[in-house]
Amino acid sequence: MMRRLVAGLAGVSMALWVSACATSTAVHLGDTVEDVRARQGEPVAIYQLAKGQRLLYRPQPGQVQSLDFDASGKLVGMEQVLTEQRLGAIVAGQWRATDVQQTFGPPARRASEGEQGSVWTYFFQSYGTHRRARIFLDAAGVVLRVDFADDPAADLRYR
Repeated sequence: MMRRLVAGLAGVSMALWVSACATSTAVHLGDTVEDVRARQGEPVAIYQLAKGQRLLYRPQPGQVQSLDFDASGKLVGMEQVLTEQRLGAIVAGQWRATDVQQTFGPPARRASEGEQGSVWTYFFQSYGTHRRARIFLDAAGVVLRVDFADDPAADLRYR
């Protein structure tokens, strides 16, 4: 009796695992752009790179997955880019608005500061804490500074 129960549970588990794999949206190095778009749908943004292209996806609120493809259309790199470490690597005076957008995608919010420039806001999670990064740009689109804070409206945004 117990053996039948265990065998039955094992069979059900295997069937669930196989069906999950068949419908997986996971991507792997070497996948083509077409394969990824067929599984993941349309990206949030597409950028041309010197030797290929970058597709950005938002799998969940507070996440941006960057997928880099070579000139032949094969996936050669992937990374979760909305992290405090990655956002903290932005160098004031060296990064421009185009660098920020090609790395992290379109910001969640853009606020104009008139002739002084603008502030772009990105929301993300860091070790279970909802955070925000504000990137201050001058009128020419050069990064002036980046600041981080806990996100005061997180429970509204991540439901």
